[in-house]
Amino acid sequence: MTQLLVSVRDEEEAEAALRGGADWIDLKEPARGALGYVYPDVAARVVAAVGNRAPVSAAAGELSDWIGWGPAFVHAVPGVKLLKLGLAGQKSQDWKDAWLRVQQATSDAGQGLVPVMYADFNTARAPSPAEILTLLSESIADWVLIDTFDKSAGGLLDVLDRAALVDLLGSIRDRGKRTVVAGRLTVESMALLPLELIDVVGVRGAACKGGRTGVICASRVAQLHGLVGNRRAGAAALH
Repeated sequence: MTQLLVSVRDEEEAEAALRGGADWIDLKEPARGALGYVYPDVAARVVAAVGNRAPVSAAAGELSDWIGWGPAFVHAVPGVKLLKLGLAGQKSQDWKDAWLRVQQATSDAGQGLVPVMYADFNTARAPSPAEILTLLSESIADWVLIDTFDKSAGGLLDVLDRAALVDLLGSIRDRGKRTVVAGRLTVESMALLPLELIDVVGVRGAACKGGRTGVICASRVAQLHGLVGNRRAGAAALH
């Protein structure tokens, strides 16, 4: 069953997301970009507020944030299960060794590291999805996130058509990895997603009053959670 992940910036938003039925709570500061991190004190408060009601993941910035000065702020905060790490700016860099070093550090701290495939990888100056698929054969990553970098340039399906998304998700599944899909998703675009290939759908703006920099709304989360659940139930009934 596909689950719903809601990105929150503090414990109040986490509570609203849980009231709406969110399956995952994700830490993110949208003012800091596609994978904007929160500070460790905020992360600790959210983890404490969530308790055992849902797993907690966190945006951890870009790989470049980790190179030269150490791990990003949410690294090793107890209770954060997964860290999502982007590769913006790494297109012409020798990034794989740095990625594997960060992965080892997070693994030692009991956290999984999630590589991000930017659908608009040329805009992000990031490695292509094909290059990241190659990384998966060399890493212990269990999850992959497909997302967009430029949040002002439309949603995921404006950048990557559905057929290409299906192919990419199939390639990830063929490698035994679990999938997260995000990128300015709306009620309309979520209705077009191939949920049978997706483990988790991630949202922020669609769950907020006032867009991604607004405030999480429990009733909007409930609508999105119902949409995901109903679509999967309907698909199961057809088989």
